Amino acid sequence: MTAETGIGLDKEKKIKSLLHHNPEKVVFFGSEASKETIESLKSQYLEEKQEELNNYEFVTINTIDDFDECFDKIKDKIEENDEHEIIIDYTSGTKTMTMSAAICSMLYHKKLSLISGKRGENGIVIPGTEKIIEQSLYSAYDKILLDRIKDLFNLYRFAEAKDALRQIVVLEKEQRENYERLIESYDLWDRFKHREAYERIAPVKDDRISRNKGFLGRLNKEEYRIKFILVDLINNASRRIEEERYDDAVAVLYRAIELIPQIKLRDYGLNDLSEEKFTIEDLKQRGIDIGKYEVYADDRGKLKLGLEKKFLLLKDLGWTEAEDVYLGNKKMKGLLQRRNNSIRAHGLEPVEKEVAEELYEKTKECARVIVPDMEKLRKDARFLKL
Repeated sequence: MTAETGIGLDKEKKIKSLLHHNPEKVVFFGSEASKETIESLKSQYLEEKQEELNNYEFVTINTIDDFDECFDKIKDKIEENDEHEIIIDYTSGTKTMTMSAAICSMLYHKKLSLISGKRGENGIVIPGTEKIIEQSLYSAYDKILLDRIKDLFNLYRFAEAKDALRQIVVLEKEQRENYERLIESYDLWDRFKHREAYERIAPVKDDRISRNKGFLGRLNKEEYRIKFILVDLINNASRRIEEERYDDAVAVLYRAIELIPQIKLRDYGLNDLSEEKFTIEDLKQRGIDIGKYEVYADDRGKLKLGLEKKFLLLKDLGWTEAEDVYLGNKKMKGLLQRRNNSIRAHGLEPVEKEVAEELYEKTKECARVIVPDMEKLRKDARFLKL
C-alpha cells in the first residue's frame, strides 16, 4: 500500500481495503510524515477487527517524488516476497508513488487494487460510496511482450522468444501452443533438424506457413531430400548474412558448394554421401581412367575425394558444366581461398561482409545448374515473418 499524509480520508480507504483483502502481511510505502496515518490506522483496525494490526512493515521513501527511489523500493519488496500472492493498493500517495506501484504491477504481473466511489464537488470520494476496484495492467505488458516475441522470432533469436513467451500470463491455450510450436519448429529447422521441425509445425493451422510446411514435408522424403537440403543451406546462409554472422554464413555456403558435386555424382549412380562410398571398381565399370584416382582409395577401394577431384571426376564422367561451375570458375575459387584463410577455417582473419555476399551469389548461381527451380523452392523455404 502506498500512503499519504492526510489521516482521515486516507485511513478510511485503507481500512476498507484491509477489511476486503484480509492480508497476512501489509507493506506500507510512504514518507516519514505518513507514519502518522499508519498509527491512526492501527487504532481503527483494532476497533473494526477486534485484533491488532501487527504483521506489517513500513518502508520509508525519503524523496516521494523521485521515481527511481519509489520504483526501486517497491520492486525490491515484490522480489523479496514474490513467492506469495501480492496485491498492490495504489489508492493514495503521490503521483510518482502510485505511478511506480502501477508500473511494478505491470512488470511483475501483480494485481492492482483501488478504492473508488461517487465523487463530490471537490472531486473527493463521498464517504459511504467507496468500492473496491481490482484490475490488472499486466495484460498491457503481455501485449508488449507479444510484440517482443514477434520481433525476436523475426530476428531468428528463438531461445529468447521462447523465454519471453513463458512470461506472458494472459494468452489463450491454443494461441500459446501455436506460438510455442512455431518458435520451436523454426528453431529446430534453423539448426537443420528437419524431421523434428516438421513434426512440431505440422499441427499448426496457419495459412502463412503452408509453403514452409510443404517444403519441410517434401524435404523429409528421400526422393527430394538432397536437393532440398542444398536449397535450405543457401537460405540458412542468407539468414546468417542478415544477422551479420559472416563466418557462419561462409561455413554453410562451403557445405552447399560441397553438396553440388555430391548431388551430381548420384545422377551417375555414385554415392558420396554415406559410409557406403563409391569405389575404384565403380569407376572402372564406367570406363574411367582410374590412374589419377587410385591414390585417394582406402584399403577397401573406397574413394575419398576432395572438392576439386569430385568436379574432375564429374568432368571425366561427361558433365560438361563441371568446368563452369567450379574447375574454370576463378571467382569461385578465389572466394573459397579467402574462406580458407579465415579464422573459422585455417587462417587468422574474420570473413568480411563482401566475401560472404559474393560467395552467396556465386553459390546460388552454381546451384541453379542442378536445381533449376531453386528460386521457387527458396521462396517456399523462406522463414515466416510474424
